[in-house]
Amino acid sequence: LANVPPQSEWPIVPVWNDPNTGLLGERARAWLEINCAHCHRQEGPAKNTGLYLTYNETDSYKIGVMKPPVAAGRGSGGLKYGIVPGDPESSILYYRIQSLDPGVMMPEVGRKLEHREGVELVRQWIFEMNDI
Repeated sequence: LANVPPQSEWPIVPVWNDPNTGLLGERARAWLEINCAHCHRQEGPAKNTGLYLTYNETDSYKIGVMKPPVAAGRGSGGLKYGIVPGDPESSILYYRIQSLDPGVMMPEVGRKLEHREGVELVRQWIFEMNDI
């Protein structure tokens, strides 16, 4: 590769399962980046949803806070918003990442099991969320 900056200038994302590398929200966002942002980004296949789960997204609405679903279908579980601060059980994001139903679960591809530790991390982040 040409014109690559030195390693000391590379962006660093916290390790999702290492509390020593970042705060709860930073680690939850890192987990979402790893598992969801390959589709949920402005140039990804899920761009039509307006839900962008890249680590560097700063607009809380775009990461789902009080954002109604655009294309979730039955994947919404009848819930109204992507993320309801303080209430993971009312949040579509939590509902979908913990589901094993093929018509609901996210990510859709390459998953047969619930990633319990990651789901719990996101649940705790939403539960403790007051404002982003």
